[in-house]
Amino acid sequence: MPSREARSTSVAERVLWGCLAVGGLAVLAAAMWIEPDPRGYGTHTQLGLPPCGFLTLTGFPCPGCGLTTAFAYGVRGQWWLAGTANPLGLVLFLIVCATVPISMLAILRGWSFASVVDRLSLDRWALAVAGCGLVLGVVRFASAL
Repeated sequence: MPSREARSTSVAERVLWGCLAVGGLAVLAAAMWIEPDPRGYGTHTQLGLPPCGFLTLTGFPCPGCGLTTAFAYGVRGQWWLAGTANPLGLVLFLIVCATVPISMLAILRGWSFASVVDRLSLDRWALAVAGCGLVLGVVRFASAL
């Protein structure tokens, strides 16, 4: 992981890492608390959120449809169902799972945020995930026609 030169003593960075760890744990806890909707989408309504506006208006699923369902399946170890609900959701679930221990290690070892982003090439990974989201949206729209 990051070298000794990459160590950070910044309280603000440790707070950022703490927020990432707590946020990730909160997302995983919420995913465990809700029941995945067998339709593959709509699970988020159990959190008090409205149905997908795009799906309601157009009848086509948006790239985000099934994300919460994928997390709910993922936290239960049902990888196939998670990927079926939303392939990008399974990838994001795995990213959240990885973020928690990385954040905790960063707090304990004093890693700077920039050094971890650079070391793990997170900027490239973020672009790849965003690109996958765009492709998923196009594929979903095209297959619904």
